Amino acid sequence: MKEILDPPAERDLPPGRAARMRADLMTSIRRPRRRRAVRLGIATVATAAAVVVGVATVPRGDEVRHLAMGSGELSPTLHRAVEKCLEWNGQMERIPLSIDDLAVAAEQDHDGVALFITDTGYFTCNVSMRPGEEISGGATGERVWPQRAWLPGSIQRLLLMSTEVDGGDVAVSGRVAARVQRLVLEHGDGQTTTARLAHGVFGLLTDHAEVTRDAELVSYDSTGAEIDRRPLFPPSDESDHCYVDSAGTIVYGKPGTDCRPAEPWGR
Repeated sequence: MKEILDPPAERDLPPGRAARMRADLMTSIRRPRRRRAVRLGIATVATAAAVVVGVATVPRGDEVRHLAMGSGELSPTLHRAVEKCLEWNGQMERIPLSIDDLAVAAEQDHDGVALFITDTGYFTCNVSMRPGEEISGGATGERVWPQRAWLPGSIQRLLLMSTEVDGGDVAVSGRVAARVQRLVLEHGDGQTTTARLAHGVFGLLTDHAEVTRDAELVSYDSTGAEIDRRPLFPPSDESDHCYVDSAGTIVYGKPGTDCRPAEPWGR
């Protein structure tokens, strides 16, 4: 377990940089209705092919206004959010990264979420750029993913942020198995948000929502049949599950826990 907003140790940064990073990334938890990082068990996997499709512009009622599946499809404001993510990654010295490594980015009003994937790791962040206010957000990433070929089930969250403790508005990014053709966030109050996904990755943002602690991510196959249903805010015992590959080797979790099939992932 690690806190998404935990900055690296000061000894790993040039003088003065750690203080600036902490002030920047921790701003989000000091302001009401800003996205704050929640604790999430991060397991890692991915490859480096950035997919380029068109920008999806959808009605306000369908939540995400813009979606880009590659660096060439960004709106001006989403491009600014992506650049801020790259700046944070450089300050945190997480992973060698460029805008060409962008796998998915989504925008809702003045908030953006982006996921970068390389041959060896990932970096993902949420950026809030409200007019007249300081830019804030949170980020996490891994330089090396030992379990890169497998998912812990049909879906894996890599970033989860919320404006309230276990609720409010949320920003989520992650990966899905090939058989997942639709991913829906059920808010827990009767409302839903459909994630935008393509080629194994997804980005999801809500706006003016009241997502509750009972929210669930629900995945469906091409026939509309439900594949998986899991809490958006993982319970403390989620790490009690382990996932095994096709050879029976544990790729997530630890021996002696409830083991489930891991699913292959690729781009």
